[in-house]
Amino acid sequence: MMAVRSDDEHPDYDSFYLHHLQSVKGDGAWYLNQRFIGKGGSGTTFLVTCTSGLNFGVQFALKVFHRISDNRRRERFLDEIRHYKDLSHPAIIRVYDEGSYSSGDRNYPFAVMDFVPENLESKLGRGLPQITRIDAVRYIFNIASAISYLHSQSHPIVHRDIKPANILVSGQAARLGDLGLAKALMGNEAETTEDVAAYVAMPRFYRTPELIRIARGEAVELTVASDIYQLGLVLYRSVTGFNAQKPARESVLEDIELDIRGISGAGGGRLDGLFHRMLADDPAGRPSGTELLNELNLIHREVCEADYSATGMMR
Repeated sequence: MMAVRSDDEHPDYDSFYLHHLQSVKGDGAWYLNQRFIGKGGSGTTFLVTCTSGLNFGVQFALKVFHRISDNRRRERFLDEIRHYKDLSHPAIIRVYDEGSYSSGDRNYPFAVMDFVPENLESKLGRGLPQITRIDAVRYIFNIASAISYLHSQSHPIVHRDIKPANILVSGQAARLGDLGLAKALMGNEAETTEDVAAYVAMPRFYRTPELIRIARGEAVELTVASDIYQLGLVLYRSVTGFNAQKPARESVLEDIELDIRGISGAGGGRLDGLFHRMLADDPAGRPSGTELLNELNLIHREVCEADYSATGMMR
């Protein structure tokens, strides 16, 4: 799991830089760096081309986790990457390979995954919907399928970071990405320092009541219903153009205030009811993944019928 050593020494071990056309070796193949894509809270991502092995010639996203500064945390993330490689669902970004990047005297893990150049955040506007209702419903239908799959694992997986920036779109299809904050529910397993930090690192505009309470130090159980709440916020913004969750004034630990308005047009009545269920403060009042899929199926059909009636096009 060794990578080509960078020519630069980095005193800041959370900084990474790959030269243009620098090669990096994963467990299964070599990858040629094409360009920098971006840097987020947990990693730095590059567009790479596979130059050996079964996927020779295919472009991927290579994500280096840049907040791993000791052996225990590094091994934990590598274990998680291996776990996610076993996940198989068409609406979840797939991890194909893994490795370790050498910078100075330290090694940092990376994952090689599907490259999808556009995310839902880039398609959504402010104040008015910037995508059609049929696309909005279809994108969230896709993601609901993905989280239902995660929730159905023998140890259910809670994503904890569902937001438009982590939903990758291509045409009318959407896929769930960035499993960096995902947590497998292992019964009464004790929370680690990293777990608590992850709750505080919840997305500022897609908070859930449970994540806030846990981050405050309250004895609240995390369940898959937290993902349903976040997806409800994303669906509402996709349909209306604005987020039903009012911004926190000073801290992500503040109570949530919602502004849920009535929805007119195709599927409006069902969407109204679904928003209030998905955004219920009590997790027990939210639909399960299966219930959500069944309701979205009805909404999707209704919206498709209205769209065909209005445009004469089958989309």
